Amino acid sequence: MKQAALHRELSAFCETAYAEFGSALEMVAAAKSTQSPKLCYGYFMHAKDEYNHAAIFLDILARRSKPFLGHNIQQYRFSPGGLYRKGYISPHGFLIESLPHKNFVSFVYTNELLAKKSFENLLKLVGGPESVDGLLISQIMQDELRHHGHAKEHFLSHYSRKELSVCQFRDTLANKFRRLYDANLKILDRIFAPLYSLIASGAVFILIAIKLTDYQRNNKNLFDISPSSVL
Repeated sequence: MKQAALHRELSAFCETAYAEFGSALEMVAAAKSTQSPKLCYGYFMHAKDEYNHAAIFLDILARRSKPFLGHNIQQYRFSPGGLYRKGYISPHGFLIESLPHKNFVSFVYTNELLAKKSFENLLKLVGGPESVDGLLISQIMQDELRHHGHAKEHFLSHYSRKELSVCQFRDTLANKFRRLYDANLKILDRIFAPLYSLIASGAVFILIAIKLTDYQRNNKNLFDISPSSVL
C-alpha cells in the first residue's frame, strides 16, 4: 500500500473512533441531565452503542496498522485527550448543556444519518460489506439508523415535522461548514508547516552564533560586556 493511501485509511479509522467515543460521552452527559427515566435509559443505551462502535474502530485501526509499524503511524494512536484537541468534545461543556432540548434532539437526528453515510465510504476501504470488517461496519450503520429513528420519534412527539425539516437543514448546513473549515485548516497546515520548519532551522544558526561566554557575569563589569551579546 502506498504511503499516502495508508495514512488516509488509518486517519479515517482513527478520526471515526474519536467521533464515536465523543458521541458516547455526549450521550452519557444527556442521560445524566434528564429527569425522565425512559429518556435516561434511551440515552444510556445510545452511549453504550457508541462506546462499542469506538472499540470496533480502534480494533480495526490496530489490526490494519500492525503491518506498517515502521511507517510513522504513531500519530494515529488513540488518546482520550485528543477528544478536546480535535474538537470532538468542547472544553466549554457538552452539547446537552449548551443547546435547547429541541436543538439537541435534532442535532442527534441529523448527525446519526450523516454518520451512516460517512460509514459507506469506510466500507470501500475494507473491501465492501461482505468482508470481515465490512460486516462490523454494516452493523454499526444499522445502529446509526436506529438512533436516527429514535431521535425522529422523540422529536415528533414534542414538535412538528416542519420544525424537524428546518432543524435538519440547519444542522446539515452547519456540518458542511465544519467540514469546509477543517479542510481549509489542513491546506493551511501543509502550506505553513514547511515555513515553520525553515524558520526553526534558521534559529539554530542564530543560537550557534551567540557567544555564550558573554553571559558569564561573575566579577565582571556590565559595561565590559561585548556589544554582540544579546543581553
